[in-house]
Amino acid sequence: MSATLTGVPAGAAARAVQLTLLTAAVAAAMYARTALSPLQEMLRISYGLSDNQMALLQGPALALPLVIATVPVGLLIDRYSRVRLIAVFGLLSLVGTLLTAFAENFVVLFASRCLVGLSATATGTAAFSLISDLFLPAERGRATLTLAVGQFGGTSAAFALGGAILTAMGTGPDNLRSTLLWWSVPLGIVCMSMLAMREPLRMEVRSRNPSVCEAFLEFWRYRFVVGPLVGGLVMLEVAFQSAMVWTAPALARNYMLGPQRVGAIMATGLMVSGILGPVVGGILADLSQRAGGPRCTMGLLTTLTLLALPTCWFTAVPSIRVASVLLFTFMATACALLVMGTALLTIVVPNELRGLCMASFTSATLIFGVGLGPMGVSWLSGALGGNALIGRALLLVAVVTGALAAAMFAHGRAHTNEMKS
Repeated sequence: MSATLTGVPAGAAARAVQLTLLTAAVAAAMYARTALSPLQEMLRISYGLSDNQMALLQGPALALPLVIATVPVGLLIDRYSRVRLIAVFGLLSLVGTLLTAFAENFVVLFASRCLVGLSATATGTAAFSLISDLFLPAERGRATLTLAVGQFGGTSAAFALGGAILTAMGTGPDNLRSTLLWWSVPLGIVCMSMLAMREPLRMEVRSRNPSVCEAFLEFWRYRFVVGPLVGGLVMLEVAFQSAMVWTAPALARNYMLGPQRVGAIMATGLMVSGILGPVVGGILADLSQRAGGPRCTMGLLTTLTLLALPTCWFTAVPSIRVASVLLFTFMATACALLVMGTALLTIVVPNELRGLCMASFTSATLIFGVGLGPMGVSWLSGALGGNALIGRALLLVAVVTGALAAAMFAHGRAHTNEMKS
């Protein structure tokens, strides 16, 4: 199956401006999604919430809406102006944040976070669809890395700005509303900037405006291509998200480290993985696409995933220095592989299916990576003998999911004759 490249947007400068605006949009989406993290304790005290209620606001409230609305969101992105949709999603993120500021009870808080979770994740899905029409296949790796860095930047900005506003406004519960209102200002600025975005011509289209039934039938034809690729990426997300949740307690328990030392290690790992990983992944994605197309990229994904398996031992080596190096390498490699795989998805799937495909990938990531992965580590730790073995459980989950990812990528490579080049 192949599709013809019908054209690319003219003007490198114009495309750079559009990519900058897209990056700002996804950064703002992650900024809104992370809003409660630096304000979590203030919010808990202000509303008298329990830790379980805070967990609901930070987890299911953000994930469930897109899981439920996967198909409608994907079909909207495939059929309507993505630029207008991103503007709408950005406005909804702002509204959700303002509702959080004025909420009177937990139900309204939960609903506002659902609105932010849906709109923030949908923004990223639409943005990745847009870069497919702004850049040629051999350029999409670098465009994808830009969006990935923007996502990390938005998360970091939420913590940095949240801390600055808290310092200026005070940490008392009475200051929560004014803090959130000031915190919302950057979202409003980004929403206004979205007016400068322009919808590019849709490229690599096999069927114009297919019906829902036709879209699902065509999606099914790509199962041997998309299935292994998405499956491998989800397995990588399970390993990465499990490490994000359980590495800090594993290091503290295994190496008897204090919170400050553990925090410094995790902060460094996030910085390295959030910058170096996407940069390396984006460059490798473009180089492999030029060298041999999707088949070459799938082969490189398989090889790098296998080579990364030894880095999963960051909770099992005797030296904390060696553990730190392995952890940084593991996180950076995982980010690089995720960027490569995401860029490849924009190449092997025709335009009219990209929104549906990316939304399905995101939902699977939320279910397995964010939801079930960390729970699996906790369950396995209990089965092995208790909390003291959380590091060993994390190691086993990371190794098994990494091996499964490599196997899926290898299987997908065998079907590269069905991929677009």
